[in-house]
Amino acid sequence: MFSAGVLGIGVNIPENIITNEMIARRFGITQEEICRKTGILERRYESPDSSLTDMCEIAGKRAIEDAGVNPKDIDMVIIGTNTHDTHITAALVQDRIGAAHCAGLDLHSGCSSFITALATGAQFVQTGLYKNVLVIAVDKCSSLLNPMDKKTALLFSDGAAAVVLGQVDKSNGILGIHMQMDGSGGKYLHLDENKHIKMDGRAVFEFAVDRFPKAVHKVLELSGLSLQEVDFIIPHQSNLRIIEAGTARLGFPMEKVHTKTIQYYGNSSAPTIAIGLHEEVKEGKIKDGDVVVLAGYGAGLGWGAIVMRWGQTSRVLI
Repeated sequence: MFSAGVLGIGVNIPENIITNEMIARRFGITQEEICRKTGILERRYESPDSSLTDMCEIAGKRAIEDAGVNPKDIDMVIIGTNTHDTHITAALVQDRIGAAHCAGLDLHSGCSSFITALATGAQFVQTGLYKNVLVIAVDKCSSLLNPMDKKTALLFSDGAAAVVLGQVDKSNGILGIHMQMDGSGGKYLHLDENKHIKMDGRAVFEFAVDRFPKAVHKVLELSGLSLQEVDFIIPHQSNLRIIEAGTARLGFPMEKVHTKTIQYYGNSSAPTIAIGLHEEVKEGKIKDGDVVVLAGYGAGLGWGAIVMRWGQTSRVLI
């Protein structure tokens, strides 16, 4: 078995900023109320004319460039999304990025889609079947919003993020994976008959605050690591209050938990964890050798976590 790790990372953050002032005016509430309930200051919407493929192409090409990999050497494209707008997005992205001979698939597992896609891609690298796997998480939640549903309009946004997975030094890369689902809670976060996101906010809050810390503990247990060995945690950016409550229950310092994405980009569902990873790596808060936990939770209801030792410069030359 080989060790699979991140060789490169890239994001596509939409330029259209939806401020709390705009949302507050729509619902006749204050900006302070929005921030108090969600911790969100701004959210981003993609242009209605942009497709998921367009969004993926930008993030994917940036990740490939960051990895220093020739697009023709990408063996597989995996797309994690909940807002499909075509038959198989991976096929269109494969063509756009210039990956001449490559496999591909789309995955759909709610806000945990990046965890699922990353875990799936890692298996192909670890077994040696593929050497370079492009994993992209993308969602255009604005296309599924009822603009007058306050529970969802306050939270959701758009975005895309990508990583290139490849073989890395044995001491680095993905150390453990944990994923689980409980379909009995599917009614709490789903699409209604009009294809709008429908959410029971209280039920989702209680679920997330419970499963987020449990997922972290479980993946560390499977990996033979302790919480004290963790340098940084990047949870799904669902709601700042969920992240704060879950982190408190975990007993982990908030200064080592990513929250910038939810505050300034909103909850874009599948890509939030990967966007957060990009932010922390590029700002130098995550360094080579750091133990990083990625934790996802959301529709399904599903949850999971991946622990890795960061080492972007530790790729194995083949």
